[in-house]
Amino acid sequence: MLGPGDDAPGPTHVAASAAYAWATAAANAAVEVPAVNAEAAAWAVRGWADVAVGCLALDDPAFPRSLGSAPDLSGAFGGLDEVVRAVPIVSGGQHAARLRRLRKLAGPVPPWYPDARLVPGPVRGVGPFIWQAADLLTRFGEDLMTTGAGLPWAASCPLSSARQLAWGARYRPSPSDAHVTVRLPVNRFLARRTWMCLPGRPGPRPAVAEVPSTASPLAQQIWRGIHEGAHLDHLGALTALGPAAPSPAEFGTGLLIAESYAMAVEVLAAVECILAEEGHAVWQLGAGLIERATRLPGGSDPAPEFVDLPTLAEVYVRGPLEILTGGDAGGALPEQIIGSLRARWRSACAAYPPATEFGSAAAELLGRSPRPPGC
Repeated sequence: MLGPGDDAPGPTHVAASAAYAWATAAANAAVEVPAVNAEAAAWAVRGWADVAVGCLALDDPAFPRSLGSAPDLSGAFGGLDEVVRAVPIVSGGQHAARLRRLRKLAGPVPPWYPDARLVPGPVRGVGPFIWQAADLLTRFGEDLMTTGAGLPWAASCPLSSARQLAWGARYRPSPSDAHVTVRLPVNRFLARRTWMCLPGRPGPRPAVAEVPSTASPLAQQIWRGIHEGAHLDHLGALTALGPAAPSPAEFGTGLLIAESYAMAVEVLAAVECILAEEGHAVWQLGAGLIERATRLPGGSDPAPEFVDLPTLAEVYVRGPLEILTGGDAGGALPEQIIGSLRARWRSACAAYPPATEFGSAAAELLGRSPRPPGC
């Protein structure tokens, strides 16, 4: 595990120091999760690619003005470069390819960056319990799509973060607007995770990057308004308890908890959208649950992004079941958001019996499952 100052002195400028802290957290993620062999390298390099997205935000001239801090002319990528140099990862496959493309936006890629060759070593398979959980999530998703198809459909929101987040606020149990929006010179495919905590005055603050996407307007509305909105709500709650950049939710076991929460909010939102007769949103949320269940490594529609990250892929399936049924994962969330989520879920179940059946099946399944990492 790389500690602050291990093998590298650490930068002194604000932006570079923030990137150094992010990159160190990303390098340590594999130890926290835990992950071994090729999955360990994938965790670190994927995290560095996410750090590079944050570096672009810190280097954007619009960012310092938005938080009232002075521009940092040294460049945030210096902090990332130092950590990558100190951690000997030779290759990182697809994650290294993405990292190098992002780093190239700030100039020549340093020679010590991992290359895009496949990471040698085995990657563990997905366990039997996860396949059972995936089947449960798929069935619920199919029911949601069928129900949504029979409800009224409205037009999708305009392609604006503010409008999408405002629409989703009614379906998120702890909506917050305590974030800043930044615009980055990359698309959604390259950015991937667009939520983060950025340093500034008077302290770190949640931020979301607005980036172009080729997904349908409806898919973008759900992704930003519900899923990423839930991440911003979570970051806001953590920042209120103790501002930090990076936030504990951005890497390692904290990221597993964060994705569990965001997925649980998606399930809740699907039921509440049924009650509100927003058929388009119900249909898309159901499709999203099926996509998470089928993209597992070895699944019917495996996603290349997760082929060497089984632990991360699994949490999108197991995580919401843990959160909604009172499992251990919820204990790592701030009380202000887990309490409101579970209260809203109980109300939704009372109003929509199929949600109660889903929750009961999830609880029964979890009762005979092994304890997951990070929970």
